[in-house]
Amino acid sequence: MRYFLIILFLFHFLASFGQEEVQGKYWLSFTDKANSNFSILQPQYFLSPRAIERRHQQGIAITAEDLPVSESYLDAVTAKGATILNKSKWMNSTTILASEKTVESLLKLPFVKEVLYVGKNFAKKNTQTVGLKTGIQKVAYSTLESEYGYGERSIEMVEGKALHEIGSKGEDKMIAILDGGFTNADIMPFFDKMRMEGRIIEGWDFVDNDATVYESSPHGSQVLSVMGSDLPGLFTGTAPKATYVLFKTEDVRGEYLFEECNWIAGVEYADSMGVDIINSSLGYTTFSDLNMNYKYLDMDGQTSLASKAADIAFSKGLMIVSSAGNSGDNQWRYIGTPADARGVLAVGATDEFGEHALFSSFGPTADGRVKPNVAALGQSIPVASIYSYNVHESHGTSFSSPLIAGMVATLWQSFPNKTNKEIFDAIEASGNNKDALNYNLGHGIPDFWKAHQILLSGDANPSLNQMDNIELATISGTTQKEGEIYIPLFFNNNTISKYKIQIHDALGNLIYETNDEVKNRNHLIVNLAQPTLTFSQSYSISIHTKDQVYIKKLQLM
Repeated sequence: MRYFLIILFLFHFLASFGQEEVQGKYWLSFTDKANSNFSILQPQYFLSPRAIERRHQQGIAITAEDLPVSESYLDAVTAKGATILNKSKWMNSTTILASEKTVESLLKLPFVKEVLYVGKNFAKKNTQTVGLKTGIQKVAYSTLESEYGYGERSIEMVEGKALHEIGSKGEDKMIAILDGGFTNADIMPFFDKMRMEGRIIEGWDFVDNDATVYESSPHGSQVLSVMGSDLPGLFTGTAPKATYVLFKTEDVRGEYLFEECNWIAGVEYADSMGVDIINSSLGYTTFSDLNMNYKYLDMDGQTSLASKAADIAFSKGLMIVSSAGNSGDNQWRYIGTPADARGVLAVGATDEFGEHALFSSFGPTADGRVKPNVAALGQSIPVASIYSYNVHESHGTSFSSPLIAGMVATLWQSFPNKTNKEIFDAIEASGNNKDALNYNLGHGIPDFWKAHQILLSGDANPSLNQMDNIELATISGTTQKEGEIYIPLFFNNNTISKYKIQIHDALGNLIYETNDEVKNRNHLIVNLAQPTLTFSQSYSISIHTKDQVYIKKLQLM
């Protein structure tokens, strides 16, 4: 009898073990935010001072959309046996780990709106490259002629040097990177200055729900290098003085919808920290589970979860820069999501001659909008090695996107009072295709110095290069006597009789303005009763005539 009971127990144990329900990942949406512990009148409890200031600066109200998901609802979900993986306040949703049986019980809760299956559960943490350290030696490196080193062509193509020359290198701007991992970014010499100055922040790993992001993939490290590298003579990025926050949202073990859920959580985390710009070198079209695949008709900017969240992020004052996709030469062909969102600056890729790279995804969106918005070098683009003081070439809109994201930071630094939409519009208006938009490169390769002048003048069509009426010396300004600055000026059009002169500092502040008549066609005397110009500093001088605006850099010597 004793042996029979043991055998019976083992039979039931093995039967129950065999019937153990497999858990999957689900996106669960709530009907409301009842019983919230937070109030929009006290945003300091769910938004950082920097996030509140960004909204205030752009005239954006804090609404119920910003309130965290109801804790009482989350408690009820966990009480049913589900595990909370991440949350979305904007979408009023949570990503959970649960069995089908648990999901059935959750659907009976009155405040649960819907539950969507978003992918299988990977039981173990991805340790593919966890803790990969290569013992990078701090050795001297060979420098090139330019301080940008191998990055010179990348920044030249978007006219980014001029912004660096006036002191705009991304300082005071915060950029979040959402990616699949940042292997060795904590030891790569390209980021030494950034680490020493506390400008690289380990955000969160939404894949494994821990604080370790220096693992899993080198892709994020290479993306960071395009913007943040600061080894003069070897490789300088487009925003070497910005602050970077690293988020791991992409699971490199497969492609599933839950990665969009992670992406949304990362964007919201970045928003709450007060991040200004997000680089998203990611895109979703087809998945490991074919039932999740998108159709091109879904690329309308309002179907995918990620695109919906991206537009909300834009409404909160964030700028999201995203790769357009690398499907230009395969069956999919078109852009992915969230690049299809209206509030996303989608970036295509060119070769070194400014021509469309074959792999770069095409527009338009399914509803006929121009995408990509702009383009930048993405074929044979320099990226930093994660192993040494080497730089090598890579390919993809994954790298044209951060090239632009870094330049967005340098441009916005010069105009901290401008909204994200004003920055977005100026970048598009500066593109070399702006008068002949296409679905290969959109508005084309942006000219960031021109975008700078557009923001200065408020004119989307300034004549920056046509000096047929006025010529200004690029470097000018010598003291004649106290209170006066001599600026060489030449008018070769006798029809101009009146003009307005403005001088702005590197931050875009107007420090001098006058309306005058043409008196001397050889030079201009600027009378400064209170000296406001500092020698050895960079300024921008603009001359406004009846029909044109002419702008040049002014360096006082």
